[in-house]
Amino acid sequence: MTKNLYSPMARLINELNYRVNNMPRYANEARAFATSYIPAVNVEFKNVILTPRVDAVENDAQFTLFVELAGVAKEDVQVTVENGVLTIQGEKKRPEAHENLTFVSKGRRFGKFERSFKLGENVDTSSINAEFSHGILTLTLPKIEVKKPEPLTVEIK
Repeated sequence: MTKNLYSPMARLINELNYRVNNMPRYANEARAFATSYIPAVNVEFKNVILTPRVDAVENDAQFTLFVELAGVAKEDVQVTVENGVLTIQGEKKRPEAHENLTFVSKGRRFGKFERSFKLGENVDTSSINAEFSHGILTLTLPKIEVKKPEPLTVEIK
């Protein structure tokens, strides 16, 4: 028996498998997809932690991270360094004006976000600089020279 990849049910199953396997990345798209087939069901993805998009660049003097946080207030972002791990976390809050609206489609994401990076020994964690402008958080991580340990010769008696 040949499998018909173009049947509506096969397309539906393939699309659902793809969306489920790529959650939470596609949480809002999955909600829209589910409600388009079953309008009476209100699908909500609560407790999903969003991960902001980040570009990381390096030169001889520093690492720079560009974190995309469009629609997030500066006061809602925290940057911490603990045990050699840099963590960016916060919350993108839904505007109060949107609470009582009936949406035809939802494409924006709201909720808590978090992203962590393991820092190397060559990062000066005490001199990290953060600037927030036009929805982009720019983190500058200066490099330091890591002193290589000298080999130690142990005398055999």
